[in-house]
Amino acid sequence: MDTIRVKVNYIGEITINGEHTADAPLEMIWFPDNDLIIETQFEKILVNSRENVTITPKVADKNLQPIKDIDIKLLQNNVAKYLIINNKLAYKLPSNILDIV
Repeated sequence: MDTIRVKVNYIGEITINGEHTADAPLEMIWFPDNDLIIETQFEKILVNSRENVTITPKVADKNLQPIKDIDIKLLQNNVAKYLIINNKLAYKLPSNILDIV
């Protein structure tokens, strides 16, 4: 039976094929031409290869930068609080996100 070696270069928890969670970095044996889905907190990677593969998922940068030319508003009504972006997109915020402690 043909197999491939998959290396995941990532520090943290990953989900394999939506079923199994594991702590990375790790190495595993997989079957060629069968989909392998590796999910991290930041992205989902699909692997379908006949050769050994090394996966390096993205890691969030600790430095945040402002986005230019965007209008963001925080509005509320009697039901919820909303984040409005460029007067087009609205995201309902969790009810406790802005509670004062």
